[in-house]
Amino acid sequence: MLLLVIIVLTQNGCAPGRNQEEFITIGALLPLTGASADEGLRTMNGIHLAREEINANGGISGKKLDVIVLNDRGNREYIVQQYNALMERGVTAIIGSSYSGPTLALAIAAEKDGMPVISPTASDPAVTLGRGNVFRAIFIDDYQAEAMAHFAHNSLGAQTAVVLINRNYDSYTHTAEVFTRSFTARGGRVRAVESFSSENDFAYILGKYAANPPDVIFCPEDFIPAARLVNTVHEIGLGNTYILGTDAWDGLLAYVHNPQAMERAYYSAPFSYDDNSPDVAQFVRNYFNAFSLLPLTGSATAYNCVYILAEAIKKAESTDRDAIVSAMRTNEFDVMTGRVKFDKNNNPQTNVYIIQIKDGVYSTREKIYM
Repeated sequence: MLLLVIIVLTQNGCAPGRNQEEFITIGALLPLTGASADEGLRTMNGIHLAREEINANGGISGKKLDVIVLNDRGNREYIVQQYNALMERGVTAIIGSSYSGPTLALAIAAEKDGMPVISPTASDPAVTLGRGNVFRAIFIDDYQAEAMAHFAHNSLGAQTAVVLINRNYDSYTHTAEVFTRSFTARGGRVRAVESFSSENDFAYILGKYAANPPDVIFCPEDFIPAARLVNTVHEIGLGNTYILGTDAWDGLLAYVHNPQAMERAYYSAPFSYDDNSPDVAQFVRNYFNAFSLLPLTGSATAYNCVYILAEAIKKAESTDRDAIVSAMRTNEFDVMTGRVKFDKNNNPQTNVYIIQIKDGVYSTREKIYM
Protein backbone atom coordinates (compact mmCIF):
# COMPACT_ATOMS: atom_id res chain seq x y z
CA MET A 1 0.00 0.00 0.00
CA LEU A 2 2.85 2.38 0.83
CA LEU A 3 4.45 1.87 -2.58
CA LEU A 4 1.13 2.47 -4.31
CA VAL A 5 0.64 5.78 -2.50
CA ILE A 6 4.11 6.96 -3.45
CA ILE A 7 3.47 6.08 -7.09
CA VAL A 8 0.22 8.05 -7.10
CA LEU A 9 1.97 11.11 -5.71
CA THR A 10 4.84 10.90 -8.17
CA GLN A 11 3.33 9.47 -11.31
CA ASN A 12 3.33 12.80 -13.15
CA GLY A 13 7.02 13.19 -12.40
CA CYS A 14 7.70 9.72 -13.79
CA ALA A 15 5.63 10.08 -16.94
CA PRO A 16 7.85 9.70 -20.02
CA GLY A 17 7.93 12.56 -22.47
CA ARG A 18 5.78 14.91 -20.44
CA ASN A 19 5.84 18.59 -21.32
CA GLN A 20 8.01 20.16 -18.63
CA GLU A 21 6.42 23.56 -19.22
CA GLU A 22 3.05 22.29 -17.98
CA PHE A 23 4.24 21.32 -14.50
CA ILE A 24 5.94 22.79 -11.46
CA THR A 25 7.62 20.04 -9.47
CA ILE A 26 8.46 20.12 -5.78
CA GLY A 27 9.98 17.34 -3.72
CA ALA A 28 9.21 15.96 -0.27
CA LEU A 29 11.45 13.95 2.04
CA LEU A 30 9.60 12.13 4.82
CA PRO A 31 10.08 9.12 7.13
CA LEU A 32 7.78 6.57 5.49
CA THR A 33 9.26 3.45 7.06
CA GLY A 34 10.59 2.61 10.49
CA ALA A 35 9.59 3.92 13.91
CA SER A 36 8.66 7.36 12.56
CA ALA A 37 6.45 6.13 9.71
CA ASP A 38 3.19 7.18 11.40
CA GLU A 39 4.31 10.80 11.36
CA GLY A 40 5.63 10.58 7.80
CA LEU A 41 2.43 9.10 6.43
CA ARG A 42 0.26 11.71 8.16
CA THR A 43 2.48 14.39 6.65
CA MET A 44 2.27 12.86 3.19
CA ASN A 45 -1.53 12.90 3.42
CA GLY A 46 -1.47 16.65 4.06
CA ILE A 47 0.80 17.22 1.06
CA HIS A 48 -1.39 15.08 -1.17
CA LEU A 49 -4.57 16.92 -0.14
CA ALA A 50 -3.05 20.37 -0.79
CA ARG A 51 -1.71 19.26 -4.17
CA GLU A 52 -5.13 17.96 -5.22
CA GLU A 53 -6.85 21.19 -4.16
CA ILE A 54 -4.33 23.45 -5.87
CA ASN A 55 -4.56 21.53 -9.13
CA ALA A 56 -8.35 21.46 -8.97
CA ASN A 57 -8.26 25.27 -8.73
CA GLY A 58 -6.04 25.86 -11.74
CA GLY A 59 -2.62 24.96 -10.37
CA ILE A 60 0.15 27.53 -9.91
CA SER A 61 -0.15 30.31 -12.50
CA GLY A 62 -1.87 27.86 -14.82
CA LYS A 63 0.65 25.03 -14.33
CA LYS A 64 -0.09 21.78 -12.56
CA LEU A 65 1.71 21.07 -9.31
CA ASP A 66 3.65 17.80 -9.24
CA VAL A 67 5.07 16.33 -6.01
CA ILE A 68 7.80 13.70 -5.82
CA VAL A 69 7.80 12.06 -2.38
CA LEU A 70 10.82 10.05 -1.27
CA ASN A 71 11.36 8.08 1.92
CA ASP A 72 14.19 9.50 4.06
CA ARG A 73 13.86 6.67 6.66
CA GLY A 74 14.26 9.28 9.40
CA ASN A 75 18.00 8.88 8.88
CA ARG A 76 20.50 11.75 8.71
CA GLU A 77 22.80 10.10 6.18
CA TYR A 78 20.10 8.65 3.96
CA ILE A 79 18.17 11.91 3.71
CA VAL A 80 21.19 13.52 2.03
CA GLN A 81 21.25 10.73 -0.57
CA GLN A 82 17.55 11.27 -1.21
CA TYR A 83 18.07 15.02 -1.42
CA ASN A 84 20.61 14.45 -4.17
CA ALA A 85 18.09 12.20 -5.95
CA LEU A 86 15.54 15.03 -5.88
CA MET A 87 18.14 17.47 -7.17
CA GLU A 88 18.71 15.17 -10.14
CA ARG A 89 14.97 15.25 -10.79
CA GLY A 90 15.10 19.04 -11.03
CA VAL A 91 12.67 19.93 -8.22
CA THR A 92 11.90 23.58 -7.54
CA ALA A 93 11.67 23.34 -3.73
CA ILE A 94 11.56 20.69 -1.01
CA ILE A 95 9.24 19.95 1.92
CA GLY A 96 10.87 18.00 4.74
CA SER A 97 11.55 16.42 6.97
CA SER A 98 9.38 15.55 9.95
CA TYR A 99 12.02 15.44 12.68
CA SER A 100 14.77 17.90 13.52
CA GLY A 101 17.80 15.58 13.22
CA PRO A 102 17.25 14.51 9.59
CA THR A 103 15.97 17.99 8.70
CA LEU A 104 19.18 19.57 9.99
CA ALA A 105 21.19 17.25 7.73
CA LEU A 106 18.91 18.21 4.83
CA ALA A 107 19.29 21.92 5.65
CA ILE A 108 23.09 21.69 5.60
CA ALA A 109 23.04 19.91 2.24
CA ALA A 110 20.50 22.31 0.71
CA GLU A 111 22.22 25.46 1.96
CA LYS A 112 25.10 25.18 -0.53
CA ASP A 113 22.63 24.89 -3.43
CA GLY A 114 20.27 27.63 -2.26
CA MET A 115 17.40 25.14 -2.55
CA PRO A 116 14.20 26.41 -0.86
CA VAL A 117 13.35 24.00 1.99
CA ILE A 118 10.44 24.16 4.40
CA SER A 119 9.87 21.66 7.19
CA PRO A 120 6.37 20.95 8.49
CA THR A 121 7.40 19.93 12.02
CA ALA A 122 11.15 20.24 12.70
CA SER A 123 11.27 22.57 15.72
CA ASP A 124 14.99 22.68 16.63
CA PRO A 125 16.13 26.33 16.23
CA ALA A 126 19.39 25.15 14.63
CA VAL A 127 17.54 23.94 11.51
CA THR A 128 16.93 27.45 10.15
CA LEU A 129 19.45 29.53 12.11
CA GLY A 130 21.69 31.40 9.69
CA ARG A 131 20.27 29.63 6.64
CA GLY A 132 18.42 32.03 4.39
CA ASN A 133 16.89 29.29 2.25
CA VAL A 134 15.50 27.04 5.03
CA PHE A 135 12.09 27.67 6.63
CA ARG A 136 9.65 25.90 8.91
CA ALA A 137 5.86 25.89 9.39
CA ILE A 138 5.96 25.23 13.14
CA PHE A 139 7.08 27.16 16.22
CA ILE A 140 10.61 26.56 17.54
CA ASP A 141 11.37 24.54 20.67
CA ASP A 142 12.15 27.63 22.76
CA TYR A 143 8.71 29.07 22.03
CA GLN A 144 6.76 25.94 22.94
CA ALA A 145 8.86 25.32 26.05
CA GLU A 146 8.07 28.85 27.24
CA ALA A 147 4.39 28.24 26.51
CA MET A 148 4.36 24.98 28.49
CA ALA A 149 6.08 26.64 31.47
CA HIS A 150 3.45 29.40 31.30
CA PHE A 151 0.65 26.83 31.17
CA ALA A 152 2.09 24.77 34.04
CA HIS A 153 2.44 27.75 36.37
CA ASN A 154 -0.50 29.97 35.37
CA SER A 155 -3.18 27.45 34.38
CA LEU A 156 -2.32 24.37 36.43
CA GLY A 157 -0.96 26.25 39.45
CA ALA A 158 2.12 24.02 39.49
CA GLN A 159 4.83 24.88 42.00
CA THR A 160 7.19 21.92 41.57
CA ALA A 161 8.43 20.01 38.54
CA VAL A 162 10.61 17.09 37.56
CA VAL A 163 12.14 17.37 34.08
CA LEU A 164 13.06 14.28 32.07
CA ILE A 165 15.71 14.54 29.34
CA ASN A 166 16.52 11.99 26.67
CA ARG A 167 20.30 12.23 26.62
CA ASN A 168 20.43 10.87 23.05
CA TYR A 169 18.94 14.02 21.47
CA ASP A 170 20.43 17.50 21.75
CA SER A 171 17.20 19.23 20.67
CA TYR A 172 15.20 17.57 23.45
CA THR A 173 17.91 18.60 25.93
CA HIS A 174 17.67 22.21 24.77
CA THR A 175 13.86 22.20 25.07
CA ALA A 176 14.08 20.83 28.61
CA GLU A 177 16.62 23.51 29.57
CA VAL A 178 14.36 26.30 28.27
CA PHE A 179 11.37 24.90 30.20
CA THR A 180 13.49 24.66 33.36
CA ARG A 181 14.64 28.29 33.12
CA SER A 182 11.17 29.58 32.27
CA PHE A 183 9.37 27.61 34.99
CA THR A 184 11.92 28.75 37.56
CA ALA A 185 11.65 32.37 36.43
CA ARG A 186 7.89 32.19 37.05
CA GLY A 187 8.45 31.15 40.66
CA GLY A 188 8.31 27.38 40.23
CA ARG A 189 10.89 24.97 41.60
CA VAL A 190 12.46 22.22 39.51
CA ARG A 191 13.15 19.48 42.00
CA ALA A 192 15.30 17.43 39.65
CA VAL A 193 16.42 17.04 36.05
CA GLU A 194 16.59 13.33 35.29
CA SER A 195 18.37 11.89 32.24
CA PHE A 196 17.33 8.69 30.52
CA SER A 197 18.50 6.76 27.47
CA SER A 198 15.47 4.52 26.99
CA GLU A 199 11.82 4.46 27.98
CA ASN A 200 12.72 1.38 30.01
CA ASP A 201 14.28 3.81 32.50
CA PHE A 202 10.97 5.51 33.33
CA ALA A 203 9.82 3.08 36.03
CA TYR A 204 13.05 3.39 38.01
CA ILE A 205 13.23 7.18 37.71
CA LEU A 206 9.59 7.86 38.56
CA GLY A 207 9.60 5.34 41.39
CA LYS A 208 11.82 7.77 43.31
CA TYR A 209 8.95 10.26 43.42
CA ALA A 210 6.09 7.92 44.33
CA ALA A 211 6.06 8.99 47.98
CA ASN A 212 6.36 12.71 47.25
CA PRO A 213 5.14 13.42 43.70
CA PRO A 214 5.91 16.68 41.87
CA ASP A 215 3.10 18.84 40.55
CA VAL A 216 4.25 18.31 36.96
CA ILE A 217 6.58 16.12 34.95
CA PHE A 218 7.89 17.71 31.74
CA CYS A 219 9.35 15.50 29.02
CA PRO A 220 10.05 16.55 25.42
CA GLU A 221 9.93 13.28 23.48
CA ASP A 222 8.53 11.43 20.49
CA PHE A 223 4.96 10.11 20.74
CA ILE A 224 5.82 6.43 21.27
CA PRO A 225 8.18 6.96 24.26
CA ALA A 226 5.73 9.62 25.51
CA ALA A 227 2.97 7.02 25.56
CA ARG A 228 5.22 4.73 27.58
CA LEU A 229 5.82 7.59 30.02
CA VAL A 230 2.10 8.28 30.40
CA ASN A 231 1.42 4.58 30.98
CA THR A 232 4.23 4.35 33.55
CA VAL A 233 3.06 7.40 35.52
CA HIS A 234 -0.39 5.80 35.74
CA GLU A 235 0.97 2.40 36.76
CA ILE A 236 3.16 3.85 39.52
CA GLY A 237 0.18 5.76 40.90
CA LEU A 238 1.24 9.38 40.49
CA GLY A 239 -2.41 10.29 40.17
CA ASN A 240 -2.06 13.92 41.21
CA THR A 241 0.85 14.75 38.89
CA TYR A 242 0.36 16.43 35.54
CA ILE A 243 2.42 15.11 32.61
CA LEU A 244 3.53 17.72 30.08
CA GLY A 245 5.07 17.29 26.64
CA THR A 246 5.73 18.92 23.31
CA ASP A 247 4.51 18.78 19.71
CA ALA A 248 6.18 15.42 19.04
CA TRP A 249 3.62 13.85 21.40
CA ASP A 250 0.98 14.19 18.67
CA GLY A 251 -0.16 10.66 17.90
CA LEU A 252 0.42 9.08 21.32
CA LEU A 253 -3.25 8.16 21.84
CA ALA A 254 -2.83 5.01 19.74
CA TYR A 255 -0.10 3.79 22.13
CA VAL A 256 -1.67 4.54 25.52
CA HIS A 257 -3.30 1.31 26.69
CA ASN A 258 -5.28 2.83 29.58
CA PRO A 259 -7.40 5.90 28.62
CA GLN A 260 -7.53 6.99 32.29
CA ALA A 261 -3.78 7.58 32.11
CA MET A 262 -4.40 10.52 29.77
CA GLU A 263 -6.61 12.48 32.17
CA ARG A 264 -3.75 14.68 33.45
CA ALA A 265 -1.52 14.73 30.34
CA TYR A 266 -1.09 17.80 28.12
CA TYR A 267 1.18 18.72 25.23
CA SER A 268 1.81 21.65 22.91
CA ALA A 269 0.89 21.72 19.22
CA PRO A 270 0.61 24.33 16.43
CA PHE A 271 -2.73 22.87 15.28
CA SER A 272 -5.88 21.37 16.71
CA TYR A 273 -8.68 19.95 14.63
CA ASP A 274 -11.32 21.27 17.04
CA ASP A 275 -10.39 24.90 16.31
CA ASN A 276 -13.63 26.68 15.34
CA SER A 277 -12.05 28.68 12.50
CA PRO A 278 -14.01 28.15 9.23
CA ASP A 279 -10.79 27.42 7.30
CA VAL A 280 -9.68 24.80 9.81
CA ALA A 281 -13.14 23.23 9.86
CA GLN A 282 -13.14 22.98 6.05
CA PHE A 283 -9.68 21.44 6.06
CA VAL A 284 -10.73 18.87 8.66
CA ARG A 285 -13.80 17.91 6.59
CA ASN A 286 -11.76 17.60 3.40
CA TYR A 287 -9.04 15.59 5.13
CA PHE A 288 -11.54 13.23 6.74
CA ASN A 289 -13.38 12.74 3.45
CA ALA A 290 -10.10 11.91 1.71
CA PHE A 291 -8.50 9.63 4.31
CA SER A 292 -11.25 8.65 6.83
CA LEU A 293 -9.00 10.07 9.56
CA LEU A 294 -8.86 13.25 11.58
CA PRO A 295 -5.72 15.33 10.88
CA LEU A 296 -2.98 15.87 13.43
CA THR A 297 -0.19 18.43 13.40
CA GLY A 298 1.99 16.93 10.66
CA SER A 299 -0.93 16.72 8.27
CA ALA A 300 -1.94 20.34 8.84
CA THR A 301 1.53 21.91 8.76
CA ALA A 302 2.51 19.93 5.63
CA TYR A 303 -0.69 21.12 3.98
CA ASN A 304 0.31 24.69 4.86
CA CYS A 305 3.82 24.10 3.47
CA VAL A 306 2.44 23.26 0.03
CA TYR A 307 0.29 26.39 -0.03
CA ILE A 308 3.18 28.58 1.17
CA LEU A 309 5.44 27.29 -1.59
CA ALA A 310 2.71 27.62 -4.22
CA GLU A 311 2.01 31.22 -3.22
CA ALA A 312 5.72 32.07 -3.07
CA ILE A 313 6.21 30.74 -6.61
CA LYS A 314 3.27 32.85 -7.77
CA LYS A 315 4.65 35.98 -6.10
CA ALA A 316 8.12 35.31 -7.49
CA GLU A 317 6.65 34.77 -10.96
CA SER A 318 9.48 32.30 -11.38
CA THR A 319 10.78 28.90 -10.33
CA ASP A 320 14.23 30.38 -9.75
CA ARG A 321 15.43 29.29 -6.31
CA ASP A 322 16.64 32.71 -5.19
CA ALA A 323 13.40 34.34 -6.33
CA ILE A 324 11.31 31.83 -4.37
CA VAL A 325 13.41 32.28 -1.22
CA SER A 326 13.12 36.06 -1.53
CA ALA A 327 9.33 35.79 -1.92
CA MET A 328 9.09 33.59 1.18
CA ARG A 329 11.18 35.96 3.27
CA THR A 330 9.46 39.20 2.26
CA ASN A 331 5.77 38.26 2.02
CA GLU A 332 2.98 37.20 4.34
CA PHE A 333 0.97 34.08 3.53
CA ASP A 334 -2.64 33.35 4.35
CA VAL A 335 -2.87 29.64 5.11
CA MET A 336 -5.45 27.41 6.71
CA THR A 337 -4.32 28.17 10.27
CA GLY A 338 -3.98 31.93 9.75
CA ARG A 339 -1.48 34.45 8.45
CA VAL A 340 2.20 33.46 8.36
CA LYS A 341 5.14 35.84 8.27
CA PHE A 342 8.64 34.53 8.77
CA ASP A 343 11.03 36.27 11.16
CA LYS A 344 14.72 36.94 10.54
CA ASN A 345 15.51 33.27 11.19
CA ASN A 346 12.69 32.06 8.91
CA ASN A 347 10.50 30.95 11.82
CA PRO A 348 6.78 31.73 12.02
CA GLN A 349 5.08 33.14 15.11
CA THR A 350 2.10 30.88 15.68
CA ASN A 351 -0.46 29.90 18.27
CA VAL A 352 0.37 27.17 20.76
CA TYR A 353 -2.53 24.83 21.40
CA ILE A 354 -2.43 22.97 24.70
CA ILE A 355 -3.83 19.57 23.77
CA GLN A 356 -5.38 17.06 26.11
CA ILE A 357 -7.00 13.73 25.35
CA LYS A 358 -10.47 13.81 26.83
CA ASP A 359 -12.85 10.87 26.56
CA GLY A 360 -10.49 9.30 24.04
CA VAL A 361 -10.41 12.38 21.75
CA TYR A 362 -7.73 15.03 21.16
CA SER A 363 -9.11 18.39 22.29
CA THR A 364 -7.89 21.93 23.00
CA ARG A 365 -7.54 22.84 26.66
CA GLU A 366 -6.12 26.30 25.94
CA LYS A 367 -4.67 28.44 23.14
CA ILE A 368 -1.59 30.52 23.95
CA TYR A 369 0.09 33.24 21.91
CA MET A 370 3.33 34.26 23.64
